[in-house]
Amino acid sequence: NGHNTHFPCPLGLVASHSANQTAKVGEAVGGEFASVGINWLFGSTLDLLTDQTEPLAASQTCGDDADIVAEHTLAFTQGLARAGVIACPNSRLAAPVVEIYRSQNYEKLDDDTVRAAEKKELIPLNKVVTQYPHSTLQLSASCHEYPDSQRASLAIRAAVDLLLRKKAGFQGPTVSGFADSSLESNICATHEPLRSFLSGADLVCLPNDSMDQQASISVLLSAINSSRLSASSIATSAARITRLKAATLNWDAALADPDPPPSFLLAHTALANAAYRASITALSSAPSDLIDLPPSSMLVLLTPTVPRVDANSPSDPFEPLGRAIARSHPRTRHVPYTLSAGLTSTHFAFLQRAAAIILVLCNTSSALVDSQDEVIRTIQNWQRIQDAQPGRERTRKVVIGAGDPRDLRGVWTGWWPVCCYEYAKGALEAVAEVVLGQREAVGVLPVTR
Repeated sequence: NGHNTHFPCPLGLVASHSANQTAKVGEAVGGEFASVGINWLFGSTLDLLTDQTEPLAASQTCGDDADIVAEHTLAFTQGLARAGVIACPNSRLAAPVVEIYRSQNYEKLDDDTVRAAEKKELIPLNKVVTQYPHSTLQLSASCHEYPDSQRASLAIRAAVDLLLRKKAGFQGPTVSGFADSSLESNICATHEPLRSFLSGADLVCLPNDSMDQQASISVLLSAINSSRLSASSIATSAARITRLKAATLNWDAALADPDPPPSFLLAHTALANAAYRASITALSSAPSDLIDLPPSSMLVLLTPTVPRVDANSPSDPFEPLGRAIARSHPRTRHVPYTLSAGLTSTHFAFLQRAAAIILVLCNTSSALVDSQDEVIRTIQNWQRIQDAQPGRERTRKVVIGAGDPRDLRGVWTGWWPVCCYEYAKGALEAVAEVVLGQREAVGVLPVTR
């Protein structure tokens, strides 16, 4: 119906340190989807944040503590259920798949592997599966991450059968997403659905291209006719899907006309604002470096160029942050920088006159974007030189992590570090309040390493 509320990312919700609030957000999200006839939602990830997690995906995890991940994922799932929406969380089953791939033992898992997984990786999965044994689960493990994709497919299938089905008792259908065809060849796009079925999926997502869809269906029919894809496995998958539909599908709700903009959106906006404010996390016990900064002082805001949050967001996603700060400091100068070009003479001209600097980082260590490391080193060195000049007042400095909180693990001596976990408008406005000393940071860092 064109109306929806933007809530904090999973990592931000966990930082708010309130599973009750996560459940309320889940119920609100479910209510908005249910109001337009959608009762199935691909939801949060059950995977832990690890050193192998791509920084761009970090904000979609619930942190690196297995018990906390389980608590918040279950709370969000319960919230969706209260709104009549089925959650479909995803899991990579990473450690077991890697071990099975290595050993090529597809019949029995090594006891040490099982015990290690049960102490950590499987805690969130087991808790969700125990409460919702007939729900759905998305398998996000990919054969393309391994040198031998056929061995990887067998390893994923074994992990599903041995751990998910037999060990955890999960009876619902598993869903396999489709890899972005821009990253894979047409041959992979055509054969990916079959590979997903052979890897233990009950449902697969077909590629977007209609020609690839037809080719994929032809490959599946050929596999069925040759018994590569067995009739018994199809019957088992169909039975799981039928049970799910019988238990959850309401045709009256699914076929009803979308509701007009519901009045609960006002309450959801208030909930989202409260959740964003609760997520902001200061990494220093000292007060913000910008408290009591004279309004007449020049403040320079340095932000990286990043993709827009959505089609309705400003061309520069950090514009809301600049506006929020400028309301208290009219002499705020928002100076974006590109990751490829780094800092230019224009940036240094503003830095020379700045009484305060806010530097925004966003997934600095991602292998999928240009590195911000050079920009970070340049600014840090520049400011050390400037602050060491005789008679010069120290520049006040704040660094904001607007993505993976691990961006702030380095040495930030003399800077006041704070995390907002994403660059959605609500997160930026909430972190601006904290940076300006208008509100206390009450979030708890959801990363222990």
